[in-house]
Amino acid sequence: MSAGQVAVVLDASALAAFIDGQVSVGELIAEVADEGRTVGVPAACLAAAYAATSSEVSSALLTLLTTTPTITVLPLGAEAGNDDARQAGVLARAADGDIALGHAAHSAIAHQAHLATADPKAAAAVLPAGWSILDLGEP
Repeated sequence: MSAGQVAVVLDASALAAFIDGQVSVGELIAEVADEGRTVGVPAACLAAAYAATSSEVSSALLTLLTTTPTITVLPLGAEAGNDDARQAGVLARAADGDIALGHAAHSAIAHQAHLATADPKAAAAVLPAGWSILDLGEP
């Protein structure tokens, strides 16, 4: 992967783990930054994380995270005529309609990136067999 390329995509569960202070998320972001690459945060995952926050501190942490140079917020359907929404929706079907996970899986596939998640079982149900899933769950 070249410099600046999205190396890892964080799903909504990874963002929730970050808010909860799970160190592995910050360590992963720092490692990607050291390589000169970026971490993608799908917009649907970010919206889901904001919706799940119960405090101003949590909301501020998400805002701070997404304004760091290593993080790139990935839009859904960035190009006119793009079929991203359909593809993310089809993937979401395998996740019981979880649009955020569908968008995360689609983003990981589109960028040929690892998917970082605190719920690897759900991610494995959506991604192609053998896809690189980074488990950010509690050790």
